[in-house]
Amino acid sequence: VTERGLRADATAFIFTLPRHLYAAIMLILRPAESAVRRLILIAARGLSLKPREPRPLPTGLAGFGEASASKIPSFNLFDPLKHFDIEAYDNNALPRFGFDSSYEPEFDAPHGSDADEPVNATLLFARLRALRSALNDLPKQARRLARWQARRDLLLKSKAPFKPMRMSIFRPGLPPGWRQRSIHEVDDVLRECHGLARDLVNGPDTS
Repeated sequence: VTERGLRADATAFIFTLPRHLYAAIMLILRPAESAVRRLILIAARGLSLKPREPRPLPTGLAGFGEASASKIPSFNLFDPLKHFDIEAYDNNALPRFGFDSSYEPEFDAPHGSDADEPVNATLLFARLRALRSALNDLPKQARRLARWQARRDLLLKSKAPFKPMRMSIFRPGLPPGWRQRSIHEVDDVLRECHGLARDLVNGPDTS
């Protein structure tokens, strides 16, 4: 892994980190991603763009090949949604909430020899690169958000049968990575960004 990204032959490697280091990075990465999403919303204020028209494939091409591992992945504009643990639900208890494990894998706190156990960090490196790329070009991310908002509004105005879709890039309630008690400066950054974005969407709280 270099400042320019992954090596061109990165598909031949599996990147790993010790479990304790992986967990420590995730404690910072989740709130950092949430803060950047809110910065993007603030940067997109007042932007009005048309959604891009889908471009057909050139004649004779069946599809695109696999993306190169050295290509910087796109930053995820959407907070991962909570989901119900249906199996834990019964008539006498409320369903429990959890996170989408495909996006935010949960790890037990490392202890003993497990702390140095290697963990596959390929997805983690991709998220870090996407985060850095988004921070380096917030106007580009703001345009991505404006185009998504335009597509959403267009679908809402159409007469086609309604299909479930995201109405906001944020999930209800507190953002991913939110902690009531700050343990890192990123927690304060997220708190400020969330407050600004919330005021932008809902208007300032005058109560």
